[in-house]
Amino acid sequence: MKKIMLALFLLSATAAMVTLSSETVYAKSGGGGSNGIPASQVPKPVKKNFKGMYATATSVEWEYKPVYYGTPVYTASFYLGAQKWEANYNSDGTFVSAYPKV
Repeated sequence: MKKIMLALFLLSATAAMVTLSSETVYAKSGGGGSNGIPASQVPKPVKKNFKGMYATATSVEWEYKPVYYGTPVYTASFYLGAQKWEANYNSDGTFVSAYPKV
């Protein structure tokens, strides 16, 4: 019975993640793919706040996520030393969240 419940939970969680991920558009800086958004298209307040918070960041790549917990955000993926991080900002430059990538 526990195995059946676990299987149902995992199936539901997978379905939810697929649904959410289909609503997100990722675009790395440099215009790599058909959805590419170069860093020059990231709003200036976003880049200014990011540089103020992470002045030593390297290898910065930007993504635009039109649906991120109900609001569009710009996401910076970057390195602080050897650790990869992501930071999210609203289009007006307001900091939303940041976390290290594992």
